[in-house]
Amino acid sequence: MFLRSAIEEVNGFRYMIDQLEIQSGLAKRVLNTQLYLHTKEEIVAKLDKTEAAVNLLRDSLLTDTITKINVKLMQVKDIRGTANRITESQALDDIELFELKSFSLLVMEIRQLLLAARIDVVVLPDLEPVVNILDPEKMRIPHFYVYDAYSEELAALRAKMKALKMDAKTEDKQLDQLQFEHTMLEDRVREELSTRIHPYKQEINEAIAQVATLDILLAKAKQAIEMRLCKPEITETVTRYKNIFNPQVKEVLRQEGKKFQAIDIDIAPGACLITGANMAGKSVILKTVALAQTLFQFGFYVPAEHAEIALVDEVLLCIGDEQSELSGLSSYASEMLRLNTIVQDVKAGKNALILIDELARTTNPAEGKAIVNATLDFLTDKGARSLITSHYSGIKAGCRKMRVKGFIKDKINGQLTINNINEFIDYSLVEDTQNSVPQEAMRIARILGIDDELLDKAENYLEQNL
Repeated sequence: MFLRSAIEEVNGFRYMIDQLEIQSGLAKRVLNTQLYLHTKEEIVAKLDKTEAAVNLLRDSLLTDTITKINVKLMQVKDIRGTANRITESQALDDIELFELKSFSLLVMEIRQLLLAARIDVVVLPDLEPVVNILDPEKMRIPHFYVYDAYSEELAALRAKMKALKMDAKTEDKQLDQLQFEHTMLEDRVREELSTRIHPYKQEINEAIAQVATLDILLAKAKQAIEMRLCKPEITETVTRYKNIFNPQVKEVLRQEGKKFQAIDIDIAPGACLITGANMAGKSVILKTVALAQTLFQFGFYVPAEHAEIALVDEVLLCIGDEQSELSGLSSYASEMLRLNTIVQDVKAGKNALILIDELARTTNPAEGKAIVNATLDFLTDKGARSLITSHYSGIKAGCRKMRVKGFIKDKINGQLTINNINEFIDYSLVEDTQNSVPQEAMRIARILGIDDELLDKAENYLEQNL
């Protein structure tokens, strides 16, 4: 899976990518084509590189150098099309030669900055030989023209044309012939320049890759520092997060003058049921775990104080309303089809992280509970890492069960409003030995301002059932 696909599929991932301060269009396009990583070695290599970049940004002695590098990166253009023509040994036109010269000059300057500061997060090849081919006058400016210095024959022809143009007796036919010869000579010069550049195709392509890598690394490092992300460790057993948080939700709450409560969570092989009242943050937990796993598998730092993460082949999500108006499927039908896909993947041996929110919430409670119990049993038997949230009471499946603590009892008598309700909820997870879900729907409804007459009647029915 390419990173650009994960942006569309994983809630909050687009936010993280959009927050990266990547300087060049080249790096942004390269980032979108990065692949989901499946091996420990690949992920460790990416994380170690990011850690090295983080250390660079934290070194105050390198601040000026990093600023200069970023300024140069802002000027980098995506010349991969030109590089492909070089790789294929094709002749370049003036625009392509200009792009190559400008890029090579920038690479030389960035390389010199890196070498002077002894920064080795990337190694840029030496493109000075390419610049020398394109800059025979050694002006070292980002400009391209078929200079006289490229060809003595061309220089002589230009001098002749200039002299004839100053002579009033010169016939147009004579000048037209010379102009034709001039065009042919310039084309030959371009072909000769292209031929001399072709041997450096490997260095040019490597420079493109390394410049993009440098840009991406510096952006990832800055994000890691500013968002207080952590370098995750790799585990083969239990995934553990200490104080995991959702950066996008945290920022939204910050803008509203509110705080995001980070939580601790472990994800072992087998199913784990998470229960809790409505508005208790169960969906946010799943989305945050999905985001962290995805960031990890693309070699990013993750939003937590500490993280130990097991590799998976894929994150399988069943979150939110997946109703398809075009197909005419109901919410329940879409959910069941998605669940069946997950079941088949698990039976096929796929090592996946499975996250299902409010399973079977759109059907009647009796059948819904049966589906939840069956799914928990199935995933536990198969040892599939999975978190399933539910609002159903009476779940008897033999799996790990956790509950969002919910309303804080010693604050319930405070001034509770819809605007500060999150301050009265403890979003942390605790082991749950009960089979019932906290019944706080009425309290929440009253906070939302639902009509008292309606809620009084509802509570009468609730008391009768009790």
